[in-house]
This record gives sequence, C-alpha cells and structure tokens, in this order.
Amino acid sequence: MSSKKSLKEVVFREFLQDPSLGPSEMTKKLDAKYNSVKAAFAKLTEEGFLERPSRGSYKPNMAAIVLNLIDRIEKLESQAK
Repeated sequence: MSSKKSLKEVVFREFLQDPSLGPSEMTKKLDAKYNSVKAAFAKLTEEGFLERPSRGSYKPNMAAIVLNLIDRIEKLESQAK
C-alpha cells in the first residue's frame, strides 16, 4: 500500500484536526490550488464525510465517519478469518 496520500485524504485529515478551515484557508495551509482543494471538499461532502450547513461552511459528519470505520473494521476482521 502506498504511503502517499491523495489531496482529498490530506484535506480530510487536516480538516478533522481543525474544522474551522474552509477551502481558502486549507489552500493556504497546504500550499495547494484552490480549485483542487474545493473539489476535495465537494467530494468529501458528496461521500457524506462532511456536511455543508451554509455556503463556505463545513462540518464533519461524525455519524458517517464512525459508520465507515465500523464497516472497514468488520471487513478487515472478516478477511482475517
């Protein structure tokens, strides 16, 4: 498995550490292109990991994050049997 993370993964990890970061702030923090960061936020929202209560505002969807982790754990446990 590659240790190189996608921009989406980096954005998600950084966002979870500091949910006050929007796309503009994240762009500066990561020294990335705004459109790429914005696309990562959009994809994370589409996948259900982030919620967008208002324009330019995001928050983590903890229920979706936890359920995804449970699914991943169950999959790993079933593969180990």
